Amino acid sequence: MSIILNETKQAVQILEKGEIGSNPASTLFLLGKYYNQKEQLNTEQTFYKLHEFMEQHEKNYNAALWESAIEDIAKKSAKYSLREIDAIPITQAELDSIAAMTPVKYQKLLFTMLCYGKFYNILSQHNHGWINTSIQELYKIARVTVKYKKDKFLYLNDMEQAGLISFSTKNDNLNIKVNFVDMEGAAVFTITDFRELGYEYLNYIGNESFTLCTLCGRLIKKTNNKCRYCSDCAKIRKNQQNQRYYREKSGK
Repeated sequence: MSIILNETKQAVQILEKGEIGSNPASTLFLLGKYYNQKEQLNTEQTFYKLHEFMEQHEKNYNAALWESAIEDIAKKSAKYSLREIDAIPITQAELDSIAAMTPVKYQKLLFTMLCYGKFYNILSQHNHGWINTSIQELYKIARVTVKYKKDKFLYLNDMEQAGLISFSTKNDNLNIKVNFVDMEGAAVFTITDFRELGYEYLNYIGNESFTLCTLCGRLIKKTNNKCRYCSDCAKIRKNQQNQRYYREKSGK
């Protein structure tokens, strides 16, 4: 699951649209924090609000099956603060460091790691550019594919040789340190959405044409003038159309 920078804003959007998403547990945990910290509800009240949300928006919701999970979420809601990061600033010095390395797939990966490194720096002033996100997730968000699995580590090794990243010296630790993070320079542009960081980079340098999904705002490649939805929203849209068709056909 990609990082949500402003969880308060995301929670409000979820409540307005009634969207559970593909990971209901994560959605409920986010809403639980919102109910507890923004609406000042206690654990019991949060439990009932989460139950009510699922009852209203999950077609096949079974309260008995979810009771234990929702109770646990309600209890943990007060332990974790809502993130309220408006944007990740990107500086010219950082972009210059990225552009110095080719090919573009390396640049997309470096940009993605930079965004994660700055995100963790914002969360903790003692982080210093370290990333504990899995390598698989970094490649996915960067939109970088490899022919062979070992290539993932070969790419990273090239970046290490260039001095742009470092690895932990602990054998069982796959954390990566981004060495070109600039927390002081002026931002030349900002990142507010972590779902498509590889596309965000390409969009900024102008290599390809992109647009936003009209339903969720996700950045998508503009293959023609009819592009309107990301793959996830396209499936939802198609299911809605099919349901409408069958309702009309059955006269209901």
